[in-house]
Amino acid sequence: MGNEFKLNVNSDLENLTSIADFITSSTRELGLSEKGVFQLQLAVDEVASNIILHGYTHQTGPIHLTIWKENDKIIIQIQDRGEPFNPLEADEPDLQAPLEERSPGGLGIHFLKTVTDSVHYQFKDGKNILTLIKTLD
Repeated sequence: MGNEFKLNVNSDLENLTSIADFITSSTRELGLSEKGVFQLQLAVDEVASNIILHGYTHQTGPIHLTIWKENDKIIIQIQDRGEPFNPLEADEPDLQAPLEERSPGGLGIHFLKTVTDSVHYQFKDGKNILTLIKTLD
């Protein structure tokens, strides 16, 4: 499998910087373009923020990130033990609706699908597992 990068942090907003730095350094090392690095950093920040704010509502818990490369694809897996939540089943945002009428969130999922080639979700052994796949450009 080659290089594999791992980061384990507690679900605290203060750790979003560590997560962003981790995504930046590891995806760069795996050969992703600066644009791709920036997109994945934003995408993972969105996911991590949602886990911190919504997944662990009354307590904190671990967030595990693993990044590796398979052929020409970078794979990022994000795991948490928060409330089961499949972001892919969230409503698509109505981009035509005025901001105040849009449901909160939603844009993040739309954004995830836009900047990655595929997103997979599973809930297994009490864990949310979200996998983002992006092809090297």
